[in-house]
Amino acid sequence: MVRFGTLIVAGLFAASSAAFAQEAADGGVSDAGPPLSPDDAKLLQQIEAAQAAQGSQPKAAAAPAPTNAPSDATAPAPADKGKASSFFSNIYNPAMSVNGLFLGTMSSQDKPPPGDAQSGIAIQEMEVQILANVDPYLSANVVFSMPGGSTFGVEEGWLALTAQPLGLGLRAGQLKVPFGRENPVHTHALPFVDRSLIGTAVFGDGLDEVGVEATWLVPVSWYLLFTAEVLNGDNPVAFNSPNGRDLAYFGALKNVVDLSDDTTAELGAQYVAGENGAQELSQVAGAHLVLKWKPAAFATTRSGSLTIEGMYSHVPSPEHGNSPDTWGLYSYGQWQLAQRWFIGGRYEYLHPAGDQPVGMRESGILAFAPSEFSAFRLQLNLHQPGGGLPQVFEAFLQANFTLGAHPAHSY
Repeated sequence: MVRFGTLIVAGLFAASSAAFAQEAADGGVSDAGPPLSPDDAKLLQQIEAAQAAQGSQPKAAAAPAPTNAPSDATAPAPADKGKASSFFSNIYNPAMSVNGLFLGTMSSQDKPPPGDAQSGIAIQEMEVQILANVDPYLSANVVFSMPGGSTFGVEEGWLALTAQPLGLGLRAGQLKVPFGRENPVHTHALPFVDRSLIGTAVFGDGLDEVGVEATWLVPVSWYLLFTAEVLNGDNPVAFNSPNGRDLAYFGALKNVVDLSDDTTAELGAQYVAGENGAQELSQVAGAHLVLKWKPAAFATTRSGSLTIEGMYSHVPSPEHGNSPDTWGLYSYGQWQLAQRWFIGGRYEYLHPAGDQPVGMRESGILAFAPSEFSAFRLQLNLHQPGGGLPQVFEAFLQANFTLGAHPAHSY
């Protein structure tokens, strides 16, 4: 019926155009109105020329009707399809990108335990991201990842309201929970090749949960964002209650202030709680501080940053005994040597739960970024696992590339 109505409208438009042309041929006047203005006469000439050109072309055969269309429906010819497509907007086409990470690793351990770096050459991760406005009211972001290049899954997939009345935002789906600085960052955007010891000890591969998030940009003179989330509580390290009705709850506060024209500071605090596998209350708290310096006069050749993040986890379980607490921190600094060269250093301290020994790790990194779409990084680690265990030396060489339109990363 919609196509039939479209044909009727097109017929009326053609008939009115023919009548209008005949009227102009008779002298440009009509009993129903005044003579044509110069602009209208010029427009009429363009219409007549277009009609004449169309009449000189052979008519295209009508395309067959779709198999699921009603028997009296007639599909428009290909020429009509071309006309109709010009009325559709291009603004809802998604931005799509592919990120690839290739990693060469060398470890001083002959047989590293599971979870430690394994010597060899491998695909660290492949990632596909699709981001677009669904319509004037909703936006969506979907990220598919393949850690190791084998297991394919949804890393992120959420729907958000585009409007934020009174600074209120809402999104829902598979979320990378914004716990601190490291957890919400995708692997290709990490400041170092690997994740921190404390982050891995508390959340494993990361706190990625299905849930609902509400944010409020507080109307003050600096950037102040409050975040609250209700999560499914599936993280296997911190939560993962056997009771499906047990949820986890997250809250965070983030401040960003300008210390000068070239320097900013971010100060944040986070807390998340939920039932764990032993159906005990698990709680994780954290705080972080970030200082960034980027002088306007040398924005492409000089910059620096300093980050420190600490986390405390209380996860009662039989395997942890009387020591259910895990705590630690990491701190790193980065410096831009030139337009394409960067260096950095990192220090980590981990006090694990149970009877596990205290561990420390120092790292250094050198990065070369030919463009914003590629980077090569050399990283060296010296890991001291403690408890009388020997030190572990690790070396990484990573190639990082991006294809397509990738959205900008957050501050």
